[in-house]
Amino acid sequence: MERQFKIAVLGSASVPSDPADAQKAFRIGQGIASRAGILLTGGCPGLPHFAVQGTADAGGYSVAISPAMNREEHDEIYGYPLDSRVIVYTGMGRKGRNVILIRSADACVFLGGGMGTLNEFTIAFDELGTDCAIGVLPDSPGLTGWFARLVSVVGRRPRALIREEADPDRLLDGIFEHLLQD
Repeated sequence: MERQFKIAVLGSASVPSDPADAQKAFRIGQGIASRAGILLTGGCPGLPHFAVQGTADAGGYSVAISPAMNREEHDEIYGYPLDSRVIVYTGMGRKGRNVILIRSADACVFLGGGMGTLNEFTIAFDELGTDCAIGVLPDSPGLTGWFARLVSVVGRRPRALIREEADPDRLLDGIFEHLLQD
C-alpha cells in the first residue's frame, strides 16, 4: 500500500475578506486530495475550513484535531464546524492542540493567520524533522508574509524543508516531491 502523507493546513480561522484567499485554501485542499494526501486541520473555520471543503470536493479525507474535549464543546463553545471526516477531541485548548496537530503532520502549509498561526509555525520550525516540509503561501493575508524574515532573524533554518511559493499547486508539488524522496 502506498503511503498517504498527512498535510496540515494552518491559517486564519476568520473568514477572509478577499474571496481569492478562500479560493487558494480551497485549491490547497483539492490539491492534497488529488495527491492522495490526508488533510489535517485544527478543526477551525476560516482558511483551514475552506481547505476541508476543497478536500471534500475532490473526494479526499480530512481529519480535524480539535482543542475541545468533545463534540458539544467543539460546536457550542468554540463554534467550530463539524464536517471533517474525522474529529479528534484533545481537550487541550488551542495551544495544546497545536502541538498534536503539527507532530501528526508530514508537512504543514501556512496561509494567512495571526498569532495562533505564528504559534503553529514556531512549533513546526522546532519540531519537524528532515523528512518533513513546511510550505508557506507568502502573499496570503496576515503574518505568513513575515515567516521568511523571521527565519532569517532567528539565524538558523528548521530541519524540515521550508518552501515559499505563491502558487498553491507549485507549493504542493514541491512538498510532495520532498516527501516522496524517502
